Amino acid sequence: MKMKKMETALSVLSGACLAVIFFVTFAQVVQRYVFQVSMPWATDIIRIFFVYSVFFGMAVGVMKKSHLNIDVFVHALPEKARAKLELLSNVLVIVFLSAVFWYSFRFVSANADQYTPYLMFPMSYVYAIIPVCTSVMIAFLAVDTFRALFRRPTQGR
Repeated sequence: MKMKKMETALSVLSGACLAVIFFVTFAQVVQRYVFQVSMPWATDIIRIFFVYSVFFGMAVGVMKKSHLNIDVFVHALPEKARAKLELLSNVLVIVFLSAVFWYSFRFVSANADQYTPYLMFPMSYVYAIIPVCTSVMIAFLAVDTFRALFRRPTQGR
């Protein structure tokens, strides 16, 4: 149940980020073409919220298992092979995300002295979403892998 709440929270955050992007972009267009005034800070806001929406959306995609896969190949396999392929996939993605998580701290600290051009918002805060969301994805995949390993044979998905 907690995973469902986490998925809902991340979905809402991703949607809120997209809403901010929409409204700021709309306001920027109106300002520029109707009032002949630019909003240079809008590009900073759009960039920040776009990055956040992508990472929140990636976490939701991992939780829903809705990322791109080869369904034709997977559905052609017997049920036991599908379960083993799912476990292998989870392990490989956990390994990849662990590397991303590990190197993201270096990336965040290496960019600690960078700021957005107009708002002077620290880029390290923007990049901090990388370890946050990868840790959420790793945790979900670990729980999913654990459940798959210890699922009773009579239980279906």
